[in-house]
Amino acid sequence: MKEYSTSQIRNVAVAGHSDAGKSSLIESILFNMKLTDRLGSTTDGNLVTDYETEEIKRRVSINSALIPLEHKGVKINMLDLPGYRDFVGDIRQGMRISDAAIVVLDASGGMPMGAELAYEYAQEFEIPVIFVINKLDHERAAYEKVMQLIRDTFGCTLAQMNMPVGEGASFVGAVNLLNMKMASAAGGGKTSYVNIPDEESARANELHAALVEFAAEGDDELTMKFLDGEQLSDEEILRGLRTVVTNRRVSPVIAASSMQGVGVNTLLDLIALCVPSPDQAHPFMGKAPNGDPVEFKYDEKGTTVAYVFKTVSDPFAGRLTFFKVLSGVVRNDSVLTNNRHSHDERISHLMTVRGKKQDPVTQVAAGDIGVLAKLGNTLTGDVLSEPKKPVDVEPTVMPKPVIQMAIKAKSKDDEEKIGIAMHRLTEQDPTLNLYRDPAIHQTILTGMGDTHLDVAVSRLKNQSKVEVELEIPRVPYRETLTKKAEGEGKHKKQSGGRGQFGDCWLRLEPNAEGAGFEFKWEIVGGVIPTKFQPSIEKGLIQSLERGIIAGYQVVDVKVACYDGKFHAVDSSDMAFQVAASKGFKTVAKQAGPVILEPIYKLKVTVPEQYMGDVMGDLNSKRGRILGMGAEGRKQVVEALVPLSEMFEYSRELRSISQGRGMFEMDYHHYERVPAEVQAKIVAAAAPDEEEED
Repeated sequence: MKEYSTSQIRNVAVAGHSDAGKSSLIESILFNMKLTDRLGSTTDGNLVTDYETEEIKRRVSINSALIPLEHKGVKINMLDLPGYRDFVGDIRQGMRISDAAIVVLDASGGMPMGAELAYEYAQEFEIPVIFVINKLDHERAAYEKVMQLIRDTFGCTLAQMNMPVGEGASFVGAVNLLNMKMASAAGGGKTSYVNIPDEESARANELHAALVEFAAEGDDELTMKFLDGEQLSDEEILRGLRTVVTNRRVSPVIAASSMQGVGVNTLLDLIALCVPSPDQAHPFMGKAPNGDPVEFKYDEKGTTVAYVFKTVSDPFAGRLTFFKVLSGVVRNDSVLTNNRHSHDERISHLMTVRGKKQDPVTQVAAGDIGVLAKLGNTLTGDVLSEPKKPVDVEPTVMPKPVIQMAIKAKSKDDEEKIGIAMHRLTEQDPTLNLYRDPAIHQTILTGMGDTHLDVAVSRLKNQSKVEVELEIPRVPYRETLTKKAEGEGKHKKQSGGRGQFGDCWLRLEPNAEGAGFEFKWEIVGGVIPTKFQPSIEKGLIQSLERGIIAGYQVVDVKVACYDGKFHAVDSSDMAFQVAASKGFKTVAKQAGPVILEPIYKLKVTVPEQYMGDVMGDLNSKRGRILGMGAEGRKQVVEALVPLSEMFEYSRELRSISQGRGMFEMDYHHYERVPAEVQAKIVAAAAPDEEEED
């Protein structure tokens, strides 16, 4: 592929729900451009963009895939994005570095969650949106219905770029409203043109006039010319459309059938002629070393800066680093500095890729997307810039994890390998996180949904030969006291020779919430030498970790040692540790021990029609509704819910809301569990206590 300047670059994200035909649309484009010799399909597992093992097995896009194309003198970088919210990391990164979004919809379906999510992210990153209504040849296709659904859902102004002729079994093609040619659905996947049927000419002319009117709104000169009744030239129409699309005043709509090759050339022409180049698009923001904002305007003559938006591990090429050039030119055999990690990277193995096919290049200009192999320490979210000219870019903000599962190796041999293998995955995917929770003694894997974690487990097995299993984590319950109690802790053992003796009287009582453990030494008269004070305190702290009634950490208690005895020969540090531990266990059971559970603040966002079901479900989970409100076109419910009820909520909410709900939650506080719940927790812990005894 030849080298292109910034003004010749078009970066577009192809997004939408997983079954709308995004990858099939790109496959049709490649086939029509003769870049492939066959039309691949998800069923056959031979799509150019879905080439990873898990994508072929699951028949869905999991990763974003780069597809560079050449059309009408420009380079089009298409990013095929996943459709599932579980893979939101790639979706958000892809949207952020694109200059327009193509949202693909199924002509026979409603408004799926993936399309709504794509549109919301396009609005967030302030990029134009093009709608493609795909699968017009499928049964139950309803083009006008989907058009109205787009208007009702997003409230945007739509400009038809082509006109479908028929739909479903009667679909015969679509008329390009710019050049007034009809793409036939009888081309076997290849775009072929036929005359516009006579009965469709009037409607085509009417829609062509509407498109010209949209173009006339592009600037004052065109508006005046249009109002004066003058004809706009083809060049003026394109200029006007480019303006209204770039300014996001109008969203173009393309009728398509990816399997028939209809709409493909219309889409390519629209991208090449009406989508903004990077230097005309919304600027990318960064930071200078002093924290001042820096606006990147994609100047090829500027200081070289590149933002890394994706890293993958290729089984043959090693780590591949995907980047967008924000300024200057990235060249082979140069040196750039990773300022976040303060190290230099030698630039070699510069390339572009089409799916898994690699094509070496010598340089990548501002606004373009490139790939580097074998970088040392550069990861997703890092910035490469010229040495001694530091600049930074905030990593793309990701949603908080919505699911957590305990992960453990299936065999002891793999236990030590989990950390290293998962580290490789989390380097590639910032929405995955692995940590050890000391409160429950488990390793926790968090992510964006059950499918997300399931894919991570499969990748561990495929890439690192590590087999693991996931299970619902233990709940980090805690225990505390509700009243004051006193008693003796005594340890006496004689087995010939020097014995063991320690005797202490303890007073236990609740402490203020969040105050933790407080120990007081109230011994007077030397009944216990002061040198044994640390030993008694150590024994108490050990007892706090072991719990009272269910084995969970005890919190927020005051303990005073106010009396006791010692033996000049048999008393020792260990003896008083044991005495304090015994005393705590005995007295605590008389001090009204209770179990505390973690309560999380939950925010659920759903379309209004699901509000009742969501609230009913939260009530069944012992949730307390805090309030309701609107957020855009959706409704928001806020509630306090026990963590124990939330481990499978990702799947449950997806079922309740047909995949259109989302949620986030944060730790809020601990509170006492109801008596019936405490009884179940104590009963479940009984076998563990017997093992410990």
